[in-house]
This record gives sequence, C-alpha cells and structure tokens, in this order.
Amino acid sequence: MQSFKIYYTSDIHGYLFPTDYTDQQEKALGLLKVIANFNKDGNTLVLDGGDIFQGSPYINFFQKQQNYEQGIAEIMNTAGYDVITLGNHDFNYSFQALKENLSHLEAKVSTVNITDASGNLLFPSVIQTLENGLKIGIVGITTDFTNVWENPQNIIDIRINDPFEAARAAFERIKDTADVTICLYHGGFEADLATGELLSESGENVGYKIAKELSFDLLLTGHQHASIEGQYLFGTYIVQPTNMGKNYFEIEGCLTENNLEIKSELKIPDNSYDKNLAEKLLPLEQEVQNFLSQPIGEIEAPIAKQTHLEFAKKGSPWIEVVGAVEMLKGNADIAVVSSFNQLNPIPKSLTIRDIMSNYPYDNTLYIVKLNGQMLKAAIEHSAEYFSYSPNEGIVLNPRWLSPKVEHYNYDFFIGIEYVLDSRRPVGNRLVSLKYRQADVQPTDSFVVALNNYRALGGGGYEVYQQASSVFNTGVEVQQLLIDYIQDNPKTEPPYQLKLTVLP
Repeated sequence: MQSFKIYYTSDIHGYLFPTDYTDQQEKALGLLKVIANFNKDGNTLVLDGGDIFQGSPYINFFQKQQNYEQGIAEIMNTAGYDVITLGNHDFNYSFQALKENLSHLEAKVSTVNITDASGNLLFPSVIQTLENGLKIGIVGITTDFTNVWENPQNIIDIRINDPFEAARAAFERIKDTADVTICLYHGGFEADLATGELLSESGENVGYKIAKELSFDLLLTGHQHASIEGQYLFGTYIVQPTNMGKNYFEIEGCLTENNLEIKSELKIPDNSYDKNLAEKLLPLEQEVQNFLSQPIGEIEAPIAKQTHLEFAKKGSPWIEVVGAVEMLKGNADIAVVSSFNQLNPIPKSLTIRDIMSNYPYDNTLYIVKLNGQMLKAAIEHSAEYFSYSPNEGIVLNPRWLSPKVEHYNYDFFIGIEYVLDSRRPVGNRLVSLKYRQADVQPTDSFVVALNNYRALGGGGYEVYQQASSVFNTGVEVQQLLIDYIQDNPKTEPPYQLKLTVLP
C-alpha cells in the first residue's frame, strides 16, 4: 500500500495578503493564509493550476514596474510547490515577463500544449517520485483560448496548441511509467457534470471531454473560478477550487496493487499565517496600499450598490463615466462597457482604490470600425444575459452563472439608443436601435471604443474579429479613468446610457 497527499490551488491571481483591496480589512483569502495550512512531507505534492502572475492590484502594480521579485515566488518556494501549469492570464505582461517570473520559482512547470515557433516542447510533463517510491505523472495543459484573448505581441514567440490532443499524447507517453497520472489543467468543464448537457461548444473548456475520453486518475481544473467538490467523472477524480486563495484542496490517495482510492476536502484558509514571511513582504504591500489610497477627484454623487439584474437593466452613472472616457479617448461614435462580477458602492470622493475596485480589468483601449449588422450581432449576444420567466419576469440566464460566473461578458453600449425584449427568442431580442435618432441600417459605419479582451473576440463576441479596422491605443482604461477624473473635478458624464429592457 502506497499513500500520497496533494495540496492544490489555482487562480491565485497575485492575491498574497488577506485582502481583496476594495478596502483594507483582513479577509479569509490570499496565498499567505492558504500555505499556512500545508503540512508537507516526502509523500506530499503541492500543485497549482495557473493564473498566478496577474490579477490583483498588488501583482499588477509590480508587473508594470517589471519587478519580478514581488513575493509570489518566495511564498510558493516557502510552501514547497512542486509543479505548476500556466494560465491564460500569466501571459498578460508578455512571455518574456512570464519567464522572468518563473525564473525565481523553484517549482517545475508543465504545460505540454505550449511549444516554441519550431514546435519544440517548452514545459514537458513531469514524473515526480515520492519518498515511498510512488511515481506520480503530471501533465499540465492550458486553454488555447489564450490565442483569442491575448495581445498577439505577448505570445508571438510561442504556440499554444490544442490542449486535448497535447494531453492525449502526453498521457500515452507517461502512462506506463507513472503509478498515478494527473492532468493539471488550466481550464474547466464545457458540460453539466450531473446531466452531461453541453453548455458551451467554444472549446475554451474541455474538462468533460478529457474525463470522458482520456484515462487520467486525477483531473485538477481551474480557470472557471467554480467550486467543484471532489467527485468521479467517467472514472477520473475531478476537483476545482475558486480564485484568490479563497479555498484550496487537500487530496489523499491510496494505491493498493491495481486499486487507487482517492478522497478530497475543499478547505477554507483560517486566520493563521506565517507572520515572519508576511513581515518580510510588508513593505511591498504597504507600497501598493499607499498607491491605492491616493485621492484623485469626485463624481457628481455617490452610487449605491445594485444587484446584477438591476445593474444590467438600468446601468449606472459609473458606466456612463467609463463610456465617456472610452469615447473621448477613441474619438468614437459608440463605447462598449463591460459589466463586473463584483458590484460595489462608489463614493463621491474617489481614490485610485475605487477605480481599481470598480474597473478591475487590466485592459487597454481598442478602437474598431463596425457596420450596423455587426453592431446588432454584438448587442444580440449581450442580450442573451437575460431570461424571462412568466412567474418572475426578467431574470438572469443561468448559462451566464454556471459553470462560470460571467457577468463581465454582459455589455452596455453608450452612444446609441436601444431596446431589448427579454421575452423574444435569443438572437432576435433587439427591437429598436437608433443612432442620433435614426434607425441603424446594416450598412451604417461606426467607430467603436472597447477593451482589448472584447475587441479580440473574448466572451463569445467573435463578431468584433470581423471589424474592418482595429487599433490598439496601448493605453489602459484604468489610467484613462484616473486621468479623466483628475482633470474633471466633480465629474458628470457627458454621455448617457439609453437602454430599455422589456417587459
């Protein structure tokens, strides 16, 4: 009998300290708190599923300074991480920046669907031999939708290939050598785990297909930020933690002859953490907190917190501020502003923290040229966010809430007047669309300002990839907001959201 233990995290997104940076209150999250619960010995592995080096105001602050010794590697090395895979957001500051970050990390990297331009494997599978002699084969893969979302210059030197086929080939290479096989996947599930109903055909997530068609013993997933308790799917044991170090998995396995038994527990970090390690990194944290606390100006009035349904139906003055910034910088006819997974109250007097909390995307502003037909298609996709129930009226479409919460893929359109009817079939909900009081025609041409994620087709908006011209301003929307509010005291947005959602 040979036993092993695994501690598994994913989608940490640079949250090291126990804060989400919306305020300075301590919370039950962050890598410092998570690793305090690890009890590693020679028969234990510590693994991570990617999206490490981007996301929090902390990590983004230091990545922009090209400071690659910002504490993440120190914490992960202290915890004894053995193997990680790469997430799509790990490429956001370029592949060269990612290599600099990885150079400080003692863990091995496995992402077998990434090659150089010549097809050479950069991050191969790993066979880890435990103290008891057990050989654990680890095959890391990442979603190839990074090719859709990422600035092409950031991944120009590499190829991110089909993760399923790469996993299949790697599994064949290691299955006769390893006693236990693990697929470490920065991706999630494209089908309902209980019913098998297909939820998405995009290929962004292929976890269900991996479990069904390959024969890994464990499939450790991420990317969707969904809490999926340990369970068997087609004979493969699957798990998924959420993000920001809000939880982690402790997995135990026991191999007896040819029988492998696996169990797991999804754990929430308690309040303990290594105070000496935290104290060592505190000057970096304080530098970020001081930056976030800088006052920058005012908006016309404070904005109360809304539910996501209220927000989507009516918008808010904040959406109009973001839209104005995009339109003015891009000299655009229309601005597209994405919603947010977390909605916060917004004070009248703003700090940089308020900007980062209420526009949490590390996006640059793109300018594209669309015709009226493309614009209508984009609005129709956004309108899928709503469903209609005879008993409840307008509700949120469950497909946008599970298996991944995707409020951020609902868009507001500033500069036009449009009416949606949630009772009508998907794809036919736009009942009125006017620009400067005239009905929009399919051949009309518009200059549209939007973020880079959306402009490159992220969130199912492939229509933007058909734009007749695309220009990346290279300027971050967060910085545009800071500059605009500083230059316009008591800001009142010059453009209004003109949206009606029926009934």
